[in-house]
Amino acid sequence: MAVTHPLPACPSLRFGLVVRVFRTLAMPRPLSARDALILEFLPVADASGSSFSRQFAGLIEREDAIQVARLALTTAVSRLSNHRTAQAFLRATIAGALRHHLRDRVRLVRVSRREHEKGTTPFRHESLDQPQPKTGLCLLDLIPAEASAEQREESGQLEAMLDQLPANQAAVLRLHILQGLSIRQAAEAMGVSHTTAHRLERKALASLRAELA
Repeated sequence: MAVTHPLPACPSLRFGLVVRVFRTLAMPRPLSARDALILEFLPVADASGSSFSRQFAGLIEREDAIQVARLALTTAVSRLSNHRTAQAFLRATIAGALRHHLRDRVRLVRVSRREHEKGTTPFRHESLDQPQPKTGLCLLDLIPAEASAEQREESGQLEAMLDQLPANQAAVLRLHILQGLSIRQAAEAMGVSHTTAHRLERKALASLRAELA
């Protein structure tokens, strides 16, 4: 059975007891090892977040980047095994968390992890109506228009004619003429020499002219 201690009857004594209780509660408690590590490396997280926001200005706000970095810090300190390498480990972990956040939460279009790591997809968001600095054309103007019914019919007839040719001759015409590759690029794609690709193209064109005639 719990024993209760009555408060002193004197108001001054009761006030003194309350003051002592609040002083006890307000006394700083010793930090745990985890909290001490977080406070020690908090400037590293803030610096990483700030640097990342400058690198990708316009995509992620500084405060958001710092919050992501701090969250990564709090989850990573529990995996520290060597204090000597702690800073390098935490920097790498925080940088990975920031890149992951940029890939999954910031991009308008989510890309695969492989494409993101290759760096082949642009990070910045550009308007299709914004003129390009070199050409003055809008990106919207560069998008090919949908083929008309007549063009689709002609394309179908051309594909039917190509299907009548030997496979290597049809391939060089598709690569060089339809897809716009140079004859050398077409030859590399087919795994043949430039001379062979050129000879195949001449034979293919001669066959098509004969069929049209």
